[in-house]
Amino acid sequence: MDKRDFVKTAAASLLALGVLAAAPASQAAGAEKCFGVAKAGQNDCAGISGLHSCKGQSTVSYDPGDFRVEAAGTCQKMGGLNMEQAKALLKDPAKAKAFEESMKKRNS
Repeated sequence: MDKRDFVKTAAASLLALGVLAAAPASQAAGAEKCFGVAKAGQNDCAGISGLHSCKGQSTVSYDPGDFRVEAAGTCQKMGGLNMEQAKALLKDPAKAKAFEESMKKRNS
């Protein structure tokens, strides 16, 4: 491979990476974090409670500190919370537990 072919290949690779990097941003435009709707092991990314740091590591269903990305506008219909509501709820463990129980009943 000569220098010119190498440069062409490198440029094409960078262009492809740019296209791939832009794809999640367009998907995220129509999505929102919905707290309290994820079942155990089905959360997206780390929660605000600090109990875990990665996707799929939640151990409690409907924990208000864990979120799942949902289509914009559907979170409230599902009974979920936005980040501010989730943070406020997590300040009172009794209210957080009551929320989990109400979501279990709602989704059973």
